[in-house]
Amino acid sequence: MLVIEGRVWFRGELQELCVGVEDGKIVAVKKRLDGDERLDFGDDLVLPGGIDLHVHFREPGMTEKEDFGSGTLSAAIGGVTCVFDMPNTVPPATKAAALEAKHRIAAAKAHVDFGLYAGVTAKPSRLLEEIEAKGLAQGLKLYTAETTGDLALPWEQVPRVLAVAADSPLPVVVHAEDPTKFGRPGKDLKGHHLARPPEAEESAVRILAKHANVHLTHVTSIPGFEAAKAAGLSMDVTPHHLLFDTDSRAGAKLKVNPPLRPPEHRARLWEAFAAGEIAMLASDHAPHTAEEKAKFTEAPSGTPGVATTYPILMRIVKAGDLDLSRLLDAFCAGPARRFSLRKGQIEVGMDADFAVFDPRHAVRVTAKRTRYKCGWTAFEGLDAVFPRAVLLRGTAVVEDYEPIGETRGRAVVRGQSPGSGPPSP
Repeated sequence: MLVIEGRVWFRGELQELCVGVEDGKIVAVKKRLDGDERLDFGDDLVLPGGIDLHVHFREPGMTEKEDFGSGTLSAAIGGVTCVFDMPNTVPPATKAAALEAKHRIAAAKAHVDFGLYAGVTAKPSRLLEEIEAKGLAQGLKLYTAETTGDLALPWEQVPRVLAVAADSPLPVVVHAEDPTKFGRPGKDLKGHHLARPPEAEESAVRILAKHANVHLTHVTSIPGFEAAKAAGLSMDVTPHHLLFDTDSRAGAKLKVNPPLRPPEHRARLWEAFAAGEIAMLASDHAPHTAEEKAKFTEAPSGTPGVATTYPILMRIVKAGDLDLSRLLDAFCAGPARRFSLRKGQIEVGMDADFAVFDPRHAVRVTAKRTRYKCGWTAFEGLDAVFPRAVLLRGTAVVEDYEPIGETRGRAVVRGQSPGSGPPSP
């Protein structure tokens, strides 16, 4: 048995404990444990590995921006031990064959565990049957407006298709914008906000409110949040919408969909997130090449963030501006609950996924540290606390802040520990 010692986050507080690990699972949490191997982290914080429900690793079809190998390596560096990849690739993951191919790619390259979303199209019934029969996806993704990948449904078809998808046992994650509310494309962050205004988000959320199995991703605005809260929808927010607004000078690097909002929206989102009204946190890691991002009006929307989400928020926790319990529920336990994963908590029976932090070791974010294939980060220069060590199912994937070892990621299965993924066709 492997024994891990440190200041362990256990049942809502940090305690000096030992965690026993066998066959990739937590088998004991006690004051003292004997084992064949021991990792003593002293005063460092032994926390659950992060679960990022929203990444775009661009494979297949756009691997000049990112791929499963590079993306999951960056995830590990940032303390993320499980990622959920979006379907807007080339070809899109909207058919069983495309999902099976994507599983094979990810299983061969992933440094952390992974789940896949299936893209919902105008005729979803057959795909839903195949997904449920073969276990090809852990969630569904529905776009109500144009963004990278051209998977948006015609607006008039959204209510019908959403009703069908919401009957699936899989969570339906929705990019919620009403394109009938869009204006002329903007030339800067403020113009982009006006082109895709808060009213577009609010209008789309009102349609989602009729369906219990829907999860609103990357909420951005006061009216969108208030509508989702009134409807009781689960939702997440990104670090870039929490930390940046239309006054940012980062320009095209922070051109995202839905857009950054004016400062008053950002302030309200932060207040709601810190209070637990927005339950979850997700990076919406969406890299593009530096050349593509050179000119605002021509730049595609998206910014990378899988390596910096946990570290930057840990630095905010250290500064006393966010409770550690809130961060760990938003980025670990909450996503695991929503997607029925045996992850996200340090408890007997859970996967032995850990991120070990020395809160005294704060550094500045740099593109070099993140290892993104695109080579840049909009969070450059912000203070962060990166994990000293990261363990995936009990095996180290990061030591002394550097990635190590072989690719060990596996496909997750709802309600179970990771397996080998779906069978080959």
